[in-house]
Amino acid sequence: MEPFTAWLVLWAKTQTLGWLARHWPKLLVGALVLGGACVFVGVTAATVVSSGGREAAAAETCTQLGYSVDDAAYQPPPLDQAPTIPTGGAVPGFGPTDGDKITNAQGIIVAGVEAGVGRRGLIVGIAAALQESGLENLDHGDRDSLGLFQQRPSQGWGTAQQIRDPRFAALSFFGGRTSPHFDPASGKASPAGLLDVAGWAQLPITVSAQSVQRSAFPGAYAKHEARATIIVDALTGGSGAARSVASQEPSTALQVGGEPQGVMTAADYRASGVDIDAFCSSNFELASASGAAAASQERIIPSGQWTAPLQARITSPFGMRFHPILHVWRLHAGTDFQAAVGTPIAAPTVGVVETVSWDSGAGLNVTLAHAGGVETRHLHLSQVLVKPGDQVRGGQIIALSGDTGVSTGPHYHFEVHVNGVPVDPEPLMLQHGVNLRAWS
Repeated sequence: MEPFTAWLVLWAKTQTLGWLARHWPKLLVGALVLGGACVFVGVTAATVVSSGGREAAAAETCTQLGYSVDDAAYQPPPLDQAPTIPTGGAVPGFGPTDGDKITNAQGIIVAGVEAGVGRRGLIVGIAAALQESGLENLDHGDRDSLGLFQQRPSQGWGTAQQIRDPRFAALSFFGGRTSPHFDPASGKASPAGLLDVAGWAQLPITVSAQSVQRSAFPGAYAKHEARATIIVDALTGGSGAARSVASQEPSTALQVGGEPQGVMTAADYRASGVDIDAFCSSNFELASASGAAAASQERIIPSGQWTAPLQARITSPFGMRFHPILHVWRLHAGTDFQAAVGTPIAAPTVGVVETVSWDSGAGLNVTLAHAGGVETRHLHLSQVLVKPGDQVRGGQIIALSGDTGVSTGPHYHFEVHVNGVPVDPEPLMLQHGVNLRAWS
């Protein structure tokens, strides 16, 4: 038996090393891509409301996610090394030797008017070109990047000749129905342009541009907004036709391909590639309200007894399952209950509030510490009514259920951990006289 075991171990080792030898380039690329995505998330979160008065809309979303927003206390991050705006040229925003750049900017303006992106869209386009090429129609760039927007033939933006055509490049950047890459079957351009980004008109300019460009420096576009605004106003102010179209501000409603769809929600921000969750947690504090209405529904129980966090039907039990969003088999470390947003959640027994936090997966959540090494965790909340360090009684309303984090819809997720290990809440609660299935 031992020789066979040794042979099996050697065989497995050989197979593993062989697989790594064949696939290490892919693994390296994957690690680099993941690292770049993390950088993008961090920078995007820091700049999500840094321009154009869009901080109010994002702050409102943070309020909906359970954060206490003090608009007066919020200061947008400073722009990093904002360049000096040239002067002395034939057009404001340009220097005396910038004739070619003025021509290129005019080409972008004409394409933007044709695409119907409005004044804000034109500013996004000019800011993107300022960052990518300095408004020069470059015949070189990183790898096969070319032209005003440094678009790449290998990424489907067109041939090298097409990309260096300012009108073609600009229409590609703006996307929508006038893009040379528009697909009538899907109703969008591929590669996607600005008009194909959900809610682009409500996003900060740096985020809108990054949603199209996918740059390695996602926060860089913000520093060009002031100059881009001067250029757009200068180049559209002298033309009646251009001015009448370009001066129109896009609706403040969510836009998909230019069609208004309603106000921006957290889900809309996430769909646009904006980590609104990270922005909220970085800039605002979790709400801690008096919860007078919820408190009226409290049923305080004697110390040492247990109660159900809420009385509702179980929709997903503890155990291994195929994740409905991530599409992988993984442990569902708690029990899900049917619950509309705003349903009161009770402390199952006496305890101490250990943490109140935000997690990209769990959303707004609360952890309570109880006797005997037991912790209960309450996930996907819309509002928290307690703060870390608070003593809570069994039956006390600690939060309101919600739909935050990674979620398929409003519900309540209840976890029990014993000495740091997640356990099935149902049998543990039964040991304390509580049948969580009583309402299923």
